[in-house]
Amino acid sequence: MSEIDRPRSSATTLLEALQDRLQYRFADDRCLRQALIHRSYLNEAAEADLESNERLEFLGDAVLGAVVARRLYLIFPEAAEGWLTVARSQLVRNETLGRIGREIGLGPCLLMGAGISNDGARDRLSVLSRSLEAVFGAVWLDGGDAAATDVILRLLAPNLDSLSEDDVEPDSKSQLQQLVQAQDGAQPTYAIVEETGPPHDRSFRAIVEVQGRALAEGVGRSKQAAEMDAAGHALAMLEEQTV
Repeated sequence: MSEIDRPRSSATTLLEALQDRLQYRFADDRCLRQALIHRSYLNEAAEADLESNERLEFLGDAVLGAVVARRLYLIFPEAAEGWLTVARSQLVRNETLGRIGREIGLGPCLLMGAGISNDGARDRLSVLSRSLEAVFGAVWLDGGDAAATDVILRLLAPNLDSLSEDDVEPDSKSQLQQLVQAQDGAQPTYAIVEETGPPHDRSFRAIVEVQGRALAEGVGRSKQAAEMDAAGHALAMLEEQTV
């Protein structure tokens, strides 16, 4: 049982504390509650027609990407598109968001199934990262673009403030994008082609393609990790072809 699933007074106190750490007060706290429902909870919930936070995660991911891209564009006016892409990727990756979720005490607030909860998922960076994105989506729905921008930039401020043009190193996806664009003027695309394992221990298989041609596959414990692994294999293959 999560803390938020305990008696009403305890759950309300926990949500109040989370809003204090977000420095945002929800006009409708049902948006926040929706952002905290992990899909593993649906099998155990008594409520009918309950929905997981995955749709809010999708929305929050898009809002987060736009906010960070706009901020980087403004504070690094001389940076090239490639550098901006890599910097954004580093700022919104699972590890960064997961640690922020841990710092604001997001884990104890999540509604989760007992099995995954007892397996330590509340402190797993991948779970916290996706849940934080759902919270960003909830803030955007409840308060609009200005509210979401304020919350996101405040939580990411330490990472943004310490970022310099010398600190950003291209990851596999960014390197592959730059290489493919230089060779073909095209963009790599990624697709998750398989998901296996129970909800608390998922494994993903991704494929990377260029103009409909499959380059490589990769696996990982998150979609992002699987795509990164696929990009790494594709890079190695393309580099071998140019030797």
